[in-house]
Amino acid sequence: MQEANKALLSHPLRKLFAPESIAIVGASSSLERLTGRTLRYLQSFGYGGAIYPINPKADVISGLPVHRNVTEVEGPIDLAILSIKAKLIPDALRACADKKIPFALIYSSGFSETGDRALQEEVSAIARDGGIRVLGPNCQGLANFAEGIPLTFSGALYEVPRPLPGHVALVSQSGAFGFSSFGVGLEHGVRFRYVATTGNQSDLDAVECADYVLDDPEVRLLMLYLEGLEDGAGFLRLVRKARERDIAVAVLKAGRSPSAREAAKSHTAALTGDDRVWSAVFSQYGVIPMEDIDDIIGIGQVLGAEKRMSGGRSAILTTSGGAGIVMADCLNDVGLSVPVFSHDTRSRIEAAIPPFGASRNPVDMTVQISEQPENFRSVFDAVQEDPELDSIVTSLSMIVGHAGDVMTDTMIESYAKSPKPQAAVWMIDHQHGGSFIERLKTAGIPIFQSFRQCARALRELNRWGAFKPPAAPEVGGNAPILPQWKDAMTEYDAKVFLSRYDIPVTRERLCLNLEEACDAAEELGFPVALKGMAASVLHKTEAGIVALDVRSFEELRGALKTVRKHLADYVGDGAVQGFLVSEMVRGGFECIVGVKRDPVFGPMIAVGLGGIYVEVLGDVSLRHGPVDEEEALNMIRQLKGYSFLSGTRGSKPRDIRALAGIVSRVSRLAAIETDLLELDINPVFVLEEGKGAVAADALVVKA
Repeated sequence: MQEANKALLSHPLRKLFAPESIAIVGASSSLERLTGRTLRYLQSFGYGGAIYPINPKADVISGLPVHRNVTEVEGPIDLAILSIKAKLIPDALRACADKKIPFALIYSSGFSETGDRALQEEVSAIARDGGIRVLGPNCQGLANFAEGIPLTFSGALYEVPRPLPGHVALVSQSGAFGFSSFGVGLEHGVRFRYVATTGNQSDLDAVECADYVLDDPEVRLLMLYLEGLEDGAGFLRLVRKARERDIAVAVLKAGRSPSAREAAKSHTAALTGDDRVWSAVFSQYGVIPMEDIDDIIGIGQVLGAEKRMSGGRSAILTTSGGAGIVMADCLNDVGLSVPVFSHDTRSRIEAAIPPFGASRNPVDMTVQISEQPENFRSVFDAVQEDPELDSIVTSLSMIVGHAGDVMTDTMIESYAKSPKPQAAVWMIDHQHGGSFIERLKTAGIPIFQSFRQCARALRELNRWGAFKPPAAPEVGGNAPILPQWKDAMTEYDAKVFLSRYDIPVTRERLCLNLEEACDAAEELGFPVALKGMAASVLHKTEAGIVALDVRSFEELRGALKTVRKHLADYVGDGAVQGFLVSEMVRGGFECIVGVKRDPVFGPMIAVGLGGIYVEVLGDVSLRHGPVDEEEALNMIRQLKGYSFLSGTRGSKPRDIRALAGIVSRVSRLAAIETDLLELDINPVFVLEEGKGAVAADALVVKA
């Protein structure tokens, strides 16, 4: 085995990813069968550790003596691979426990994925009691290309030469998808170092396996295929660890579409579905989103390469004017620029291309450059040496023969000496250009036959390089003493709750009768709002227990009579807390601030414009909490309707910093109050700049 990094040597999963002795329980004498492939792969890769085939019906398999049970093996065993029927797994695991084997890899299917949770729970209990960490069941294992250890039966390695270790680690909850993605990615130039699949995750999950590969200093990109997570906090720790080690993280999250769930009680919960939560978390923590195999290929090549991007300015060199235009459009579509060259760069290019070519960006060298392919080196050097350019995309047409060799040599030589990232889109078939493409892959240069796939990958490289993670605010302190923290809260209770966290609320009084309501209105000053209070009524307007803009004692008397009747009809007299008389806030712009406690990631904080903007357009900005005031300001600035707050068409700017303060304090509240399920402050009236913001209504739902 190669010398391993110290962190890897001491990692708790070391003996899983790099076992020095392996028992294959259920090993077949036919190395063509699924149950025989692991042994076949280990031998073809030149694995140097001990291999113990376990099979009660054979004596020798592939030159190795066979044991009937793991307990018969004399030496220690680091890993047991179980490739037997599901019903036989419990007894096999008990034998592993007797043998003190620390890890088991279970290929077998027929557990929770088929509805047999009891069998999976039995297996988990046996492993837990026996001190065995389990990968699987229902997985296709893993492959450690860094040390030449294939622990899988996947057909992706069937009759494939041992791949040279690259810099990409792929961890997938799906075995078939994971190794299929590896196979397709490898063919298209992705250079893998590890592939691991976790299946049913009865014990070890994708996050724990990914933690191991992050300790390898040769890993530059971690790609994950996830269908779900149990531990969102653990995932975020993994992402932070990767960022600290300059390792990009890209995730293909499957199952993002909404599924049937209990109706959300608040606007915030209705607006923060699963897909929006995942997207917000990815954006906030710098995770690269992937959608399909094209992204695995593109991002795998570009982010797995050595070069990093310092900006979004690209040079395009092409032998086809049309190809250059398409490439420029694709880069522009994803937010990268194709800038005008400096005078010096353009002069150097003009000296090397035909007079009917184009020295602007994109550079149209024309197919004529193939007659003097040495001039391609001059063009390439000119853009490589231009400090105003951050990357180079070469878009070649059907360049063949000697010219293709020279251009390939030029790109490879330049890539080896320049820090700038490169990518090539070569529009050529395998018969004419296969050798060029294979040489570029071997050199680690990303090579595509799709302009858009290339542009998307470069966009993610640029975004990852430019990303600056927001500061995580200290929550600090304890929750204030809140006698009003009840199983169910009225608006009055909710606003008392908010005020304890220094969140400004409207001036108001809780009243029990007309006399108290009149005293409150006189103190607050007309006009006032009148609302019936009952904890079981979540949406008061629909219940007819809200009267706004009440302007006199006479109007107040009539409003109270109506609200009292509707409230009694709705909940009965016994459930009535009272009647809330509140000030009417004038001149404020309506916004919404809220919290939804996501089952994976915990508190998600939302801010948006109120009224039609939130109801119809869903214009909200979402973050994982807590956030500080600066990050809250960033959330507000990302709203499509931000101009309504910043001042537009003569309107005065609003106090967005006061709104940001409310968002930040709400996020701190959500971090402290772990029983909080949903919180809706709707509306928050944002006054003119310098005059603050105030919560006019609030809904709190306890878990």
